[in-house]
Amino acid sequence: MVKRCLLLAVVFVGVACSAVAGQTQPAITAADLRQRLFLIADDSMMGRETGSEGAFKTSAYVAAEFRRLGLEPAGDSGTYFQKVPFWVVAVDPQSRLVTSGGAALQLGSDFLPVSFAVAPKVLDQTAIVFAGSVADTAHLAAASGLAGKFVVLDVPAGFDRRTVGPLLGRYREAATVGIVALDQLGSEQIARIREGRPVTDTSRNPRAIPLVWLSRRAAATVLGSDPATTAPGAASSNTISGQFDFTRKPVQWQARNVVGILRGRDPKLRNEYVSLSAHHDHVGFDRRPVDHDSLRAFNRVVRPMGADSPMRPATDEERARIRTILDSLRALRGPRPDSIRNGADDDGSGTVAILEIAEAFARAKGNDRPRRSILFVSHTGEEAGLLGSRWYSDHATVPIDSIVGEIDQDMIGRGTASDFPRGGTGAGSPTYLEVIGAKRISREFGELLEAANAKQPVPFVFDYTYDAPGHPLQYYCRADHYSYARYGIPSVSFSRGEHLDYHQVTDEAQYISYPDLARVAQMVHDGAFAVANAPSRPKRDVPKPADPHAPCVQ
Repeated sequence: MVKRCLLLAVVFVGVACSAVAGQTQPAITAADLRQRLFLIADDSMMGRETGSEGAFKTSAYVAAEFRRLGLEPAGDSGTYFQKVPFWVVAVDPQSRLVTSGGAALQLGSDFLPVSFAVAPKVLDQTAIVFAGSVADTAHLAAASGLAGKFVVLDVPAGFDRRTVGPLLGRYREAATVGIVALDQLGSEQIARIREGRPVTDTSRNPRAIPLVWLSRRAAATVLGSDPATTAPGAASSNTISGQFDFTRKPVQWQARNVVGILRGRDPKLRNEYVSLSAHHDHVGFDRRPVDHDSLRAFNRVVRPMGADSPMRPATDEERARIRTILDSLRALRGPRPDSIRNGADDDGSGTVAILEIAEAFARAKGNDRPRRSILFVSHTGEEAGLLGSRWYSDHATVPIDSIVGEIDQDMIGRGTASDFPRGGTGAGSPTYLEVIGAKRISREFGELLEAANAKQPVPFVFDYTYDAPGHPLQYYCRADHYSYARYGIPSVSFSRGEHLDYHQVTDEAQYISYPDLARVAQMVHDGAFAVANAPSRPKRDVPKPADPHAPCVQ
C-alpha cells in the first residue's frame, strides 16, 4: 500500500505521502534508488505504456520530486509538464484475407498488418508471387513484373527480421509485401499491433509500402507450396482478396515530458545548460500471461538479449539446461503467471538515476553547485520511437543552442556477470558500460566524461563497440540522446547493455544491481558537473547538421 499511496497522492492530491517524501538522502545511494525504482516499476503501474494511466502517474511522481527538490519548472505554461500529442493506432479487427482457393487467413495467428501509415488497403483477386528468401539475396526476384501483386518474402528462422528493411525498396510498387516472420515475433510486437501502439502522427503516407506479417503456415497456404522449396519468382495458382487497415484514437491519458532546471551559480553561464535525461515510459502489458520463471529460464539459455535475440525453438541440449534452471526455481516457489512488462531497467533505472542526481545537485552548497544550469528532462514516448525526446528538441523550452551537452541514461541497472551483453556472447562485469556518441560531435565532451569516470573509485571501461558507424543494432539511432545530437549538441547515451529480461515481463526491480546503478549515477553526476564547470562549452568538431529531420545514420 505504501507504493501505491505515493503515486495516487501525487496524481490526485498533489502531495507526496510521508512514506517517501523527506526520507531520501542528499547523496546518491543504492537504498534511495531501490526505494524509487520499486515504486515506479510496481505492477500497479501496468508497464507505463505511453499515454496510459501508469505513465501519467509516473510523470506526476517525477514532477513532484522536481518540485520537492526546488527545481524550476520548465515545461508548458509555468508547469513541469510538456504535453506531447499521441494517438493509439491498432489493427482494425475487421481486417481479413482470403485466397481464391477458399482459405481464410486468421488475423493474429496467420497474418498481421504492419504499416499503419498506408491508406486502407483493398485486395481483389490479386496475383501472388514468391520473391525469395533474405538468406539468399543474390537470387531474389527482380522488381520488374511485380507491380500490383502480393509479394511474399521469406525470413527463415535465425535471420534477423531487420534485414528485410533495406530490401523493401525494390518492391515498392507491389500491392502488398507479405513477410514470412510472424512466427518469430514476440508477444510484445504482436500486442502492440493488435492492442495498439502510441504515435504522434496519424497522417497517411501515399509512398508507404503495405506490409503484412505472415506465419509460415499462411505463406504455404497462399503460395500453394512451402516457401523453403519454392523458387524465387514463382507465381502461385491462388489469388488473394480482402482488406486491412488501422484504427486511430487519442490516448486516454495525456502523454508528457517532465522538465525541470537546477539553476547554475555563475551569472555569466547560468543561461547555458547541461541536459540530463532518461525516459519514464515502457511497453505496457500483455493480454496473455506467461509463467515468469519458465520464461526467464528459457531466455537465460536461448535469448540472452531478450527481445533482441531471435525467437527460435530450443535444442535438446538447451531444453535440458532450461529444465535444470527451472527445477531449481521450482524448489523455491510455484508457478507465477505474469503479464506486466515492468520496465525496471528499461528505463526505470535511468529515471530514478536522474532523480537521485537532481537531489545531489539541489542539496549541494557553494562551489559544489554547478556553474552552468542543469536541465533535467524525463521523456515520454521513447519506446514509441524516441518521440518524446524528438518532440522536446523540436519544441525545446530553453533555446536549443543553449544546451551545451546532453547525457542520456537508459538501462543502467544491470550489466553484471550474470547478464550477457555484447550480442549475448560475453558476461558483464562491474566495469562494463556501453557508451554511444560521446565523441562523435565533440571529442572534448567525450574526454570530459572519460576524465570524470577515471576519478571514480571503480571506473567503468567505456565500451564503444555499439558506437561504430554502420553497426547493425543501430544503437546510435535508438536512444534519446540522438534527438539532441541531430541539432549538433554533443550527446551521449550510457547503458549497461541488454540482457535476458530486455522488453520481457521479467524486467523487474528485484533483478537490478543497486550498488552498480548508484555507481553509474554518481559518474554521470560528476561528468555533468565537469561539463557544467568547464570554462567554455565543448567545442564541436563537426559541422552542425543542416537538417535535424534527416534520417539518422548509425
